[in-house]
Amino acid sequence: MRKLSVILPAVILMAACTSSKTNVTGKSGIDYESYRKAAMMDGAAAPLQIDGSDDFTGESRFNSKSAYGDAVITVGAKKFSLGRAAGNKEMGVFQASIDKAYRTAKKTYNPAGFTYAMSPAGAVNPLSDMEVQCILSQDSADNVGQKTCDLFFKSLKTEYAVATGTDAAL
Repeated sequence: MRKLSVILPAVILMAACTSSKTNVTGKSGIDYESYRKAAMMDGAAAPLQIDGSDDFTGESRFNSKSAYGDAVITVGAKKFSLGRAAGNKEMGVFQASIDKAYRTAKKTYNPAGFTYAMSPAGAVNPLSDMEVQCILSQDSADNVGQKTCDLFFKSLKTEYAVATGTDAAL
């Protein structure tokens, strides 16, 4: 009786799987031609005309000595260790700390074009080490760049230590 309870479901399962009359090889794929025709009618697939008549880069009002037209310079870069087993939680705390440090430096010196770049630098765990770059416009970098970046990195170190409850140097 026990053999029958094992064999019977196996036979039913095999019969159900093999009795499928679906012809997989005979089915056609999706016809994309109707989508192509619709896109051509909407003008989305119109060919680009490259004749130079639409070149408007020389007419930009930001092309010289404005806050966003100026060259940018990486004034400083530091690597911060978040711990060997750093994950999303530590990364969230670090992001909040870097935002506070950015606001502190921005309020203090108000440099034009001040921003930062952050990239993972850990070898095994990418989030274990983070490299942070302090970036300013060329004019601001000449005037208050070093002061701004020093304050930014010092504030970041302090904010992260306070947020994590550690007083160890990053």
